Parts: sequence; C-alpha cells; structure tokens
Amino acid sequence: MHIISGIFKNQTLASPKGLQTRPTSSRLRETLFNICQNDIETAHFLDLFAGSGAMGLEALSRGAEKATFIDNSKESTRCIQANIAKLKVATAAEVMYGDVFALMQKLQDQKRSYQLIYADPPYEAKGPWKQDFLSYSNIVLKIIDEGTLLSAEGMLFIEDSIKSPLQNDELSTLTLKSSRRMGRSVLHQYVKKR
Repeated sequence: MHIISGIFKNQTLASPKGLQTRPTSSRLRETLFNICQNDIETAHFLDLFAGSGAMGLEALSRGAEKATFIDNSKESTRCIQANIAKLKVATAAEVMYGDVFALMQKLQDQKRSYQLIYADPPYEAKGPWKQDFLSYSNIVLKIIDEGTLLSAEGMLFIEDSIKSPLQNDELSTLTLKSSRRMGRSVLHQYVKKR
C-alpha cells in the first residue's frame, strides 16, 4: 500500500497483520479524494476504523491540516503510529485506541469538529449494537447525523458492503449526495446541512 498523491506520493505504508482489516483499494481512495479535492486544504480529517491509517495519511499528504485516527485494534494503532513516524507527521496526527463509538462521543463532548470524515467499519455488526441497527455503518451514520462531529457543509464518506443498506430515510442533518459501487464495496458520500 502506498500514498497516491501529494507531498508523500509513492511512500509505502505498513499494514496491520492478519485478516481483521480490509485495506481500502487505491481506486476507492483516488475517487474519494477527487470528490473532496477542493475541500482538503487545511481541513481536519477524521479516519474511523482507520486500519493502517492510509486514508488520513493520504489526506495529510494532500494538504489537510490535521488527521485523527480511531481504531479498536492495538495492532492497527501500532501500525498507524509507525506510518506517522515514517512520514514525520506527528504534530498533525492524533491516534486514539478503543471503542470507536465511545471515542466519537468523547470527541463530540470536547466540541471537536471535522470538515471531512471517513468511515470503513466492519461490514458485519457484532455485540450489543447489533440489536438496534443493521450494521456498524448505520451506527456511524446515526451518531454523525444527530451530533456535531461533522461541521456544516462537511462531508462524510462511508465505505460499506453492497449488501448492506443504509438507513437514509431517518436522517435529519445529512443528505446523501452519491453512492459509487466499486467491486464488492460502495462509497457513500453525505453532506451536512447548514
């Protein structure tokens, strides 16, 4: 895996070992950053279920001011830290380990806000959240729709399975702008209303 564009173009990134993570394809990353290329400069980027941190590091490479990485895997957070050290972007990066939804709430309680948020949650929800929602993606959608993590006119991108429908009809502050199918994945783009 490598950085596609920007000041760190072609730098290789370490990936977490094992089958727990599903690396985002270069094509999907390129598509996402083509969509938000006019909004990335000086943006604050939130990378949820960050894996190797490739999305947030790509954002920093392309001019984002800050990137926050959240993952519930120790192996992933160690990998993100190593990639941050390699690219020497520690002052612009923050890594948080733990329950992603609890940490989203913590950031919200701290009145943190992001112009761009990317989420690539596991396709199958497990545990206590499963009872009320179809998938982790719907939980992310609900938290961001009801909260203040995404700034007005900010963009939320969710990578999800083509088999997993999102509950768009219940949204009050987010508008679905597009859904692009890429292999077995779909990239959904939402915009926060003013």
